[in-house]
Amino acid sequence: MKRPRRAAARVRSAIVGLAALLGCARSAAGPGATLSALGAALERKDYDAAYALTSADFRARVPFAAFRAELDEGGPATQALGQRLGAAGESRRPRVTVELAPGEPLGLVEEGGRWLVDDTALFEPWSQKTPRAALRSFVRALEQRRYDIVLRLCPMRRRAGLSTEALRAFWEGEHQTENAALLQHLRAALGAPIVEIGDEARLSYGAGSEARLIREDGVWKIEDPD
Repeated sequence: MKRPRRAAARVRSAIVGLAALLGCARSAAGPGATLSALGAALERKDYDAAYALTSADFRARVPFAAFRAELDEGGPATQALGQRLGAAGESRRPRVTVELAPGEPLGLVEEGGRWLVDDTALFEPWSQKTPRAALRSFVRALEQRRYDIVLRLCPMRRRAGLSTEALRAFWEGEHQTENAALLQHLRAALGAPIVEIGDEARLSYGAGSEARLIREDGVWKIEDPD
């Protein structure tokens, strides 16, 4: 019973690599056409055609022999995957994602032959809608020395005695070097997994550091950046 599960897992792993190229597709036909072509190739077991739809980086990491063996071993699961990809390709609105910085993806969609921005986050630099958005706002605010925003990101119970000048003195004072290193590590981890349970969230980063957030009045705030 373990072998089919392992085979299915390897098939999914192989296709994850294929999916990566769809987000970067530059052909005139667009990502939807690539999905449809890939699905059709898998359904008819034309693994040469499927492999040809992968990026040069994917082919460098996964030799064709290993690619074919994994898909062959998947059996019906591979053909079922092909059907799902084909259906997704037919209904999929062409979309790409550009990584502006760690944890800052920007989505674009194709409309009328033009690629247009389809991501509200770009126009909400101080968003607190999600834990990740709040962390991005926190990092950006500190980098731009917007301590009024940093204060807004503090939970109400921690604001007693705090002011923009007090925050400036802390982040730019005697611990400036240490704080700058913390900020650098936090920015690098903005795309890392965040554990969210109810009104609390945690992001592990660096060497044993952890940012903790809470949801207060419907928005996320930084309980402790480290």
